Amino acid sequence: GSFKLSYYNEYKSYLRMVQLSLTQRVLLTAGSAVGALVNPLRGDLVATLGETTGTMALEAMHQRMKQSTAGLQILKDKPRVTPETMDMEYLRSLPANAFGYHYYTFMSANHLSAQRASTKFVEDPELSYVMTRYRENHDFLHTLTGAGVTVAEEVALKWFELTQTGLPMCALSAVFGPLQLTKTERRHLLSEQIPWAVACGRAATFYMNIHFEEMLERDIGEVRRMMRISVMPGGSLTPLG
Repeated sequence: GSFKLSYYNEYKSYLRMVQLSLTQRVLLTAGSAVGALVNPLRGDLVATLGETTGTMALEAMHQRMKQSTAGLQILKDKPRVTPETMDMEYLRSLPANAFGYHYYTFMSANHLSAQRASTKFVEDPELSYVMTRYRENHDFLHTLTGAGVTVAEEVALKWFELTQTGLPMCALSAVFGPLQLTKTERRHLLSEQIPWAVACGRAATFYMNIHFEEMLERDIGEVRRMMRISVMPGGSLTPLG
């Protein structure tokens, strides 16, 4: 389809720009790792680190998607979550219990855009798409888990993603992100939110196999039950349904 063609054109243009030698890749990985350790929630550095270190995890994610009918269809169609594909005015018009309405509320309340950083350093086009899809699913997870955008909530959500995907960049944010928290926040994260994230990540359907865009009109509680996702303890979003 047009989105799949658009994705491949985008991929080819970036590949021409950022083909890396082994030495360049090592230096880029080291630099992004140091920067990400200083600020584990700095998105650009963590994203670069994810692309240069996550090949094995991406391959495993790709295999899990290929083993699922829904995941295989996603790999075939290559849907994208972008400002062009997400009609916010339409989502705003949905019933208050609809997944899409909750997504709209989360995005608008936090002044967020569906635009995510393009994948630049993953040379295999299929794995590049898996990384892109992983990034573009992130805000759907916020919506379903009731996680806001505080440091503690982002760290807990990274633990959920780590449990499901095994991506090294998730581990970096999950382990070093708590260093930015107060003692009270860290205690709550360690005693409540991380145990929830690991348990929920293990129990939930592999979210890379979910075509979230096809569920936007469905009741959010129904989507949570279908995916076996529970709401984050202390999450700042008020869950309905």
